[in-house]
Amino acid sequence: MLEAFHATERGNLQEVTVRGGFDLADDVVWIDLISPTQDEQHWVGDAYSQNLPTLKSLEDISASARYYRDDDGVLHISTYFLTKNRASQADGDDDSSGRILASAHTVAFILHKDRLFTLRGQKLVAFRAFRARAHRNDYDMDYKDPVWILLGLLEAKLDELADILEDVHKDLEECTTEVLNNHHREYHLDLDDMVTRLAQQDDVLGKAQLCLIDLRRVLNFLSRPRALGSHIYDTDVRELNEDVRSLVEHNAFLFQKVRFLLDTTSGFINTEQSDIIKRFSVISSMLAPPMLIASIYGMNVQGLPMANGLYGFLTVATLIVVFFLIPLFYFRYRGWL
Repeated sequence: MLEAFHATERGNLQEVTVRGGFDLADDVVWIDLISPTQDEQHWVGDAYSQNLPTLKSLEDISASARYYRDDDGVLHISTYFLTKNRASQADGDDDSSGRILASAHTVAFILHKDRLFTLRGQKLVAFRAFRARAHRNDYDMDYKDPVWILLGLLEAKLDELADILEDVHKDLEECTTEVLNNHHREYHLDLDDMVTRLAQQDDVLGKAQLCLIDLRRVLNFLSRPRALGSHIYDTDVRELNEDVRSLVEHNAFLFQKVRFLLDTTSGFINTEQSDIIKRFSVISSMLAPPMLIASIYGMNVQGLPMANGLYGFLTVATLIVVFFLIPLFYFRYRGWL
């Protein structure tokens, strides 16, 4: 899929209908390619003489390959975008899943002096949000300058990360209530299911940390002298860096909360298992005296007291019941039952 945008006189972005390479005019400021076909890549190459990387090559995570400026002055950036519930949250669908899942996708940015190219393999919520914002031009930006499109997409990425962390925080608050509520935990909560939920949140936070650290590296690269060609962008880059720092700290707090809940849940599971083993041990101890008496009088030997008397059976049965009740009352008195 190939989507193109040009800037209007007001500076907002307007989508251009692309039916072929002939629709890619010089006034297009943003070319967005989503799993492009070979024909679409050829259209871009013929119209703007731009060679595009392959989706597979975007997985190279070395810093020298992810952030650099080539000999022609073209800026190349590859960064991770995090999106939640990929199956139900892609460009326009509502989130219908009760649990928060997330996946990280690599997006390539190729910034020319007058045009931005983006290449990605999936539809992403952050791109949809930025397109809507740029179409309305909420911040009165001049998107004729493609650098503002780049910074706007990075800001949309940061907003999506903040939303995901907020959702994780809400879910962890629910988990805390369920785990620490004694009645709910004992009668309604499946502790094994809770461990799975917490492990999923830990996975989401790990991917969010990856994206935040990656975004910090991108912003550090953009804050270098002459990286963007002008100092007018420094304030925005610096503000994005501050936002990243605050989200990294919040993500670390959520990591600690997940660890606390995992340790607490594991502790309750161990307590339940220990309680079950203790009950079996107590029951075995209660049954030991009656079984001893029954086994003695069950031996096929002569001379056992009261074995052949008129009331021998009743006497032995009474002894068995007495030696069963004595440990029972003792264990109840000690609180072991």
